[in-house]
Amino acid sequence: MLEVIRVEGRIGEEDWTIVPYPASNAPRPRAAGKAGLARNTGEAAAPPELLAGLAVPAAGKIIVPLALWQARRDGLQQRFDAGEIAVWLDACEEVEVLAAAVDLAAAPLLALDFPKATDGRAYSSAALLRERLHYRGPLWAIGDVQRDYFAFMFRCGFDTLVPRAGRYTRAQLEEAAANLGLFAHPYQGAVDDPLPLWRRVRRPQQEVRT
Repeated sequence: MLEVIRVEGRIGEEDWTIVPYPASNAPRPRAAGKAGLARNTGEAAAPPELLAGLAVPAAGKIIVPLALWQARRDGLQQRFDAGEIAVWLDACEEVEVLAAAVDLAAAPLLALDFPKATDGRAYSSAALLRERLHYRGPLWAIGDVQRDYFAFMFRCGFDTLVPRAGRYTRAQLEEAAANLGLFAHPYQGAVDDPLPLWRRVRRPQQEVRT
């Protein structure tokens, strides 16, 4: 069972299993661009030889990487249609590729991976899925999901956060969930509320003295 944090701050459990890539010496695709302006590269997240030996559990609800879905779609389609297969996107991969490979309207959920907390490409991917591709289903953040960034992930369109197992105690998660209320009135517009604060709050007009 996965321990998750919902957008409303509730902690719960999910019976999905995330299929990770196996350990490999192959170099991971890196963020492209200048520091502070990282972008998705559109590279394959895993070489074919790595996918060939990747086992998919025969039963249960499974979240598989996009590259695996693309390579074995015919064998997984029936389980996808039954709501037992979902897909996760690596940080280097483009959401347009995901949309071309997966029926977004039929997907039981989509997940975006944070390879490390300082790699922010999944924030942009979440916003693009919500705003440009109009995806309205469950959107999970997986990988290096750290509690300092929970509020920002929710603002970008995620509705479920999945920290790595064992990273936090239940008490730490409850504290982090309670602190989400500290960001009740963020200044900037985002996916959760496109209007900036100055458009949402009307200040009283000051009396002009002559």
